[in-house]
Amino acid sequence: MSTKIFTMIGVVILLAIVLLYSLNTHKDYKSLSSELASAQIMHNPQRPLPDFSLIDQNSQVFDNDRLQGEWSLLLFIYTHCPDVCPTELANMAMLKAHLESQNSAVIPNIVAITFDPLRDTPEVLKTYVTHFDKTFVGVSGETQQIDQLVRGLGAYYERVIYDDEGKPVTLKKHEPLPDDALEKGYIINHTARIYLISPDGQVLAGFPTPHKVDEMAGDIKRLIQAFEK
Repeated sequence: MSTKIFTMIGVVILLAIVLLYSLNTHKDYKSLSSELASAQIMHNPQRPLPDFSLIDQNSQVFDNDRLQGEWSLLLFIYTHCPDVCPTELANMAMLKAHLESQNSAVIPNIVAITFDPLRDTPEVLKTYVTHFDKTFVGVSGETQQIDQLVRGLGAYYERVIYDDEGKPVTLKKHEPLPDDALEKGYIINHTARIYLISPDGQVLAGFPTPHKVDEMAGDIKRLIQAFEK
């Protein structure tokens, strides 16, 4: 096959992707709201996800390109979380099993991004998230890059340390951790919304707590069908 034909095929594929993206950016997904059990429409072509570059559990780059071409459910966690994070990951494992049992045509990738890169290295995350399901992907990286994505999704977190008397002290947004924070320990208060990312790499909807597997599964199917129309 000649170079010219390869070039023409490439142009056709590119135009198809552009057309698909253009059609989806002009859809009014908010009209679906009354049909959804728990999901909240977050689609906003005027506010795309910011550019970010992180590291996955296998020390490979995880950036905007990794969210292209497939459906993903993205959540923020940290491995020292005493209750919320393990509960959410267990819910995601049940959701995946539920979709598989229904022979769903699309089963989103589960991506867990840490709020706590100091303690949650790629190796630590891999052990932690794959305990819930071997296909789950854990993501770490530089705090600045994580914060960029946190802001882009409207999420929130705050770190709480303990003073010499053992009383909790909430750090200001960009206040660094004390040198002895790892020794004394700290917790992270955070939002627990889960985000449905469409194949164009943009957030389509969010799932606030509580996360009910049956409701999420039904909403995901409706949202995917609306996107693909």
